[in-house]
Amino acid sequence: MSLHLLGIRHHGPGSSRHILDALEATRPDIILIEGPPEGEAMLPWVAHADMKPPVALLAYVPDNPQQAVFYPFATFSPEWNAIQYALEHKIPARFIDMPLTHSLAQKETPAADPATTIDSEAGQPATPPAIKRNPIAYLAEIAGFDDAEEWWEHQFEIAHHATDVFKAIEQAMGALRDSLPQERDDNEARREAFMRRAVRLAQKEMYAEIVVVCGAWHVPALSNMPSQKEDDALLKNLPKVKVETTWIPWTNDRLSLASGYGAGLESPGWYSHAWQHPQDNGALWLSHTARVFRDHKIDISAAHIIESVRLANALAGLRILPRPGLKEFTEATLAVMCMGDPIFMRLIHRELIVGKTLGQIPEGTPQVPLQKNLEQLIKKLRLKISDQEKTLTLDLREENDLARSILLHRLVVLDIDWASLQRSNSKGTFKEEWSLCWSPELTIKLLEKAPWGTTIEEAAGNYLQHQAAGCTRLDEITALVHKTLPADLRHAVQFTMKRMDELAAGTTDISVLMDAFIPLVQVSRYGNVRKTDLDTIALIITTVFYRIAAGLPPSCAGINEDQAAALAEQIKNVQQAILLLDDEELKNTWTGTITKITGSAQAAAVIQGCCCKILYDTRVLGSEATALEFSKALSVNNNPDFSAGWLEGFLKDAATVLILDDNIWHIVNTWLSDLAEADFIRIIPLLRRTFSMYTQVEKRKIAQRVGQGQPQARLALQDTGIDQERANRVLPVLEKLLGL
Repeated sequence: MSLHLLGIRHHGPGSSRHILDALEATRPDIILIEGPPEGEAMLPWVAHADMKPPVALLAYVPDNPQQAVFYPFATFSPEWNAIQYALEHKIPARFIDMPLTHSLAQKETPAADPATTIDSEAGQPATPPAIKRNPIAYLAEIAGFDDAEEWWEHQFEIAHHATDVFKAIEQAMGALRDSLPQERDDNEARREAFMRRAVRLAQKEMYAEIVVVCGAWHVPALSNMPSQKEDDALLKNLPKVKVETTWIPWTNDRLSLASGYGAGLESPGWYSHAWQHPQDNGALWLSHTARVFRDHKIDISAAHIIESVRLANALAGLRILPRPGLKEFTEATLAVMCMGDPIFMRLIHRELIVGKTLGQIPEGTPQVPLQKNLEQLIKKLRLKISDQEKTLTLDLREENDLARSILLHRLVVLDIDWASLQRSNSKGTFKEEWSLCWSPELTIKLLEKAPWGTTIEEAAGNYLQHQAAGCTRLDEITALVHKTLPADLRHAVQFTMKRMDELAAGTTDISVLMDAFIPLVQVSRYGNVRKTDLDTIALIITTVFYRIAAGLPPSCAGINEDQAAALAEQIKNVQQAILLLDDEELKNTWTGTITKITGSAQAAAVIQGCCCKILYDTRVLGSEATALEFSKALSVNNNPDFSAGWLEGFLKDAATVLILDDNIWHIVNTWLSDLAEADFIRIIPLLRRTFSMYTQVEKRKIAQRVGQGQPQARLALQDTGIDQERANRVLPVLEKLLGL
């Protein structure tokens, strides 16, 4: 009876080759693999013709889907190849890690391997103790490498050794575990105890050749086993929960995430290439690099490839390496193809080093409840999954269309962008137009939300409450409410409204209140069609409005020009929102607020002009009263800068008033004519900014009206003794500056 311990790096192509060589040489009777025992029922799917990695084994607690963990596999993963070997040769393959029925029952997630422990707060490798950072770094340092991953890659992943490589790994890991100080890690100790229990079971079952495939760090714990009594004591009275598993498609970029056994991979595209082309000296890899550049309209010649290959191999020789690795190829690409510009390397990293490969699972594979629920809803509502973009128009007065809309809005809440709402040409609220296009990546997005619930409604509600709880600003929570009501998430609405009320009560920033008020009014328009109870939203609208009405006048004073311009735009937007409300009390209160700002000497000039324009548009001020406000604002006693700012606030986007109202035209024209030369020159930029917002037609009409008054202007100029010929040469330039 023989026990063969094969220590590997998770997702290592070289480790996979060594594993296959060892399996061919050993011809085992059973293969024990580091992995969750609950996943053994899913192993037969690995041999299915439609199973295409990268894929992941998803394990979750049915009663609490938020408790879940992923075990990803790529074509070059040692565990994947060991499973395929076992299925092909019809020998048992077992997962021997700590059962998830115990680890998912614990409050903390399953412990990561020592080499990949991450500080959750800082997002960086934890500092204490040193053993947890990366013990392999000690071996790398001895060999003259700064990076432990680079050392492992050159030793085991892109180099090919005899089968005794696993004996060397065992000795190296044993030396590290014996020599380096270690803190007690109960979870890791239990994991290794479960692995030893599985080994003992296989031995009791009289398997002659037993192969264990596990992370290199665990090998010494399996070669020098303590007594069974000690392990049994360690594994006594562990908590348990029910766990279910399934296969899901995965992507290359997600292989970089530490998950199930704590392993992540920074360069899955490169490792896939190393797995498929182990003898490549760089010519093929750098040809792929050149193709990526060419696909993005970056010229790369054959000479670039040749020089890059030569440089990569020269770098490997200088570093006393048997062959170049990813570091050498990257440096050669940067120097030769990118001309030293690292920006282009981002493209290679995304497209080639990481890659965009998406996995596929066979039809009929067991699914998580959230997937099943979505498929049932799609079938019930007679929708169709397609990778071709399709437009869907919904009439919310129809029961089936309303149900479709609710489903699509719930998917939007879950950030599953199968459908995007388009701007409708209809002025009513009963029409919606969606653009639908399904992509395989959306399956992953759906499964990422599996922990939030077993149905789309439950998941959307829980996820929305989670987002609402994290909001710290009123305008943030308002955007969520905008999502909530169309999605018909009643319980989430109550929670979100409560959170909104809390944030509204603590908000004194008028700008934030105004930003929140506008979408709230828009949300309230869904009530009639969607049969949604909007009493709560109406109460919050009223509360927020009166805070705006009370705080807006003092907020218009003591601000700079940019702040005043921004606030003026917000006032216009609130005005448009008020017009949508069927509430005379709010409209009257708002009119009073605007009137107060218009007559306030402390308010910024552009805001005063903007508010006067609102009163003019709503017929609160008639033509004569508006002309009087113009006369006061453009009085010779005012600073010309103030007058120009007031004029901008009123006339911005309002050329029609200037063209059609003779009184206002005369007042503006007289004010400009009476300005001193220095003042006129100073305010020209401001006037130009105002007139630049007008259309060409509006500018032409203003120019025509100016032309109609030129004879009198010329007569006045002649009476003052000004050179008419020189003045005529200046006028075209002046008109251009004013945008006329």
